[in-house]
Amino acid sequence: MTLNRRAFLSVSAITLATSGCGVLMGGTKNMQPAKREGPLSDSDFESLVKEARAEGSVTLYCVPGEETMRAWVRDFEEKYDIQVDIYRATVSDIYRRFGEESNAGRHLADVVSMSVPSYIQDSVDQGWAVQYRTRTHDDLDPTLIAAEAGYPMYAVITAIAWNETAVEPALQERLVQGDYTALQDPQLRGRVGIVGPTAGGTQLGTHLAIVDDPHLGWDYLEKLKSSGAAVFESAVPFVANDLSAGEYAAGIGVPDSVAIPRIYEGAPVRIGYPDPAPSSMHQFFVSANAPHAAAGRLMLEWGTTLEAQTSLAEISGGLVGHRRWRDQRPIRAESWYRPPANGIDIAWQQKLGRDDSDKFIQEWLDRIG
Repeated sequence: MTLNRRAFLSVSAITLATSGCGVLMGGTKNMQPAKREGPLSDSDFESLVKEARAEGSVTLYCVPGEETMRAWVRDFEEKYDIQVDIYRATVSDIYRRFGEESNAGRHLADVVSMSVPSYIQDSVDQGWAVQYRTRTHDDLDPTLIAAEAGYPMYAVITAIAWNETAVEPALQERLVQGDYTALQDPQLRGRVGIVGPTAGGTQLGTHLAIVDDPHLGWDYLEKLKSSGAAVFESAVPFVANDLSAGEYAAGIGVPDSVAIPRIYEGAPVRIGYPDPAPSSMHQFFVSANAPHAAAGRLMLEWGTTLEAQTSLAEISGGLVGHRRWRDQRPIRAESWYRPPANGIDIAWQQKLGRDDSDKFIQEWLDRIG
């Protein structure tokens, strides 16, 4: 499979720089100061719960998989008797739709999730997002809160993935240590999948890290491709179909949160984290024009509690940003599993400009795709 120009343009729209975002959504003429709210007192929180229950529903625009989100919000629905309606799309589509609706005064979303910090910053700058301070704000890692509005959901961390029935044990030991060069072993010739940088932010970080590594670089990717590796536009079908079935033995650019749920389902898939292991974080915020304003704020309050964060970690397989959370995910019980050395590494996002990412992706497509 090859990456086409359309895929490149899609990912160009989700680059991680802060510049240019206002232009995409129609300029800055409608910019308004972001609303700042919270934290609530006990009595105000009780009033919020009462108002949210009276509203009866809340609409969530989200980037994470709908199956994951529905499993997660079930506790919220049962606890507060509030129905959660979910619209799921890619981060670029969520950003575009939310921005267009906000500019047009057609407000449908109450809570919005994105995985690109610059999009959240732009939503704040445009006055579309509330800088809402939850009662659990100080329990969260401040580096994972975007623009004082986007609260952490769970991390997506890059990994090497393989089918344990298709790779010899000695080679698996190298893969679990995150050794990219293990994929050049002759037994894997023509059996490796490369999830390209147009798949998402985490994959972009993956390929940037490979190219920046003096022991790997462009030469590594070009040799891997010339040895018969196939390029995939998305990690989800690659893992669910090609890798799980053994049609391919291994792959790079696979987010752990894509592989781990398949492992829980019994797929013979294993993962190892390279070092560095670039990450991105799903984050969610309250719309400044939420039709169900109380329910939206209550969802943010609930979603940032230790209980909700723990549940999300178990369901998604990803790390979360609550500082009192202890990693007891089922994946940790696997004897072969080794967590990422540096946890949630999002520092690479701060160093990348929009022009830089566009240029890199185009070069990647010219060389590899």
